[in-house]
Amino acid sequence: MRKVILVSNITLDGAIAGPDGELDWMSMDHQLNVEFTERLRAEVDTMIAGRKAYHQLNEAFSAQATHPDSPPELVDFATWMVETPKLVFSRTLTGLLSPKDRLATADIPEEIKAVKQTEGKGLVLFGGVETAQQFVRHNVIDEYWLKLYPVALGNGRSLFTDLLHRADLKLTESKAYDSGILTLRYVPA
Repeated sequence: MRKVILVSNITLDGAIAGPDGELDWMSMDHQLNVEFTERLRAEVDTMIAGRKAYHQLNEAFSAQATHPDSPPELVDFATWMVETPKLVFSRTLTGLLSPKDRLATADIPEEIKAVKQTEGKGLVLFGGVETAQQFVRHNVIDEYWLKLYPVALGNGRSLFTDLLHRADLKLTESKAYDSGILTLRYVPA
């Protein structure tokens, strides 16, 4: 059965974005990015996103894939991000950017239950914030891949908000990087 992997950047105080969606607190770590992207590409073949993230990811990675100053490994990953099929959750989106992409036709629990029964690798959820929160709330995440940044915002948008049930998680892997960023991998306990 396919699994749903939520990938999120998170601050020490639990924010996945600033109060207005800011992501300017994230820093780069080359070693982490290389290791993380290789593993991600090995384990997933479909992305999940909400409408806003769907467009933002496509715009950002399309630009990186074609920018003359992008290093080769970024061009390779950005191209993969653009070309990988996407499952988009939106009630307002009318057109998709690629024929490989698909608009979800059911609510999150029903759609994910059906998709998990199909052939393929894992599915990765990058966001946006509201979509990630809904997936957590509906308890359809099989693994949490978190990048914990050494910064606290004091306020921001939390991944774990308005939960229907407590989310008990079991740490399965962690790694510290010279930048101070930790990668943490959790599964539901």
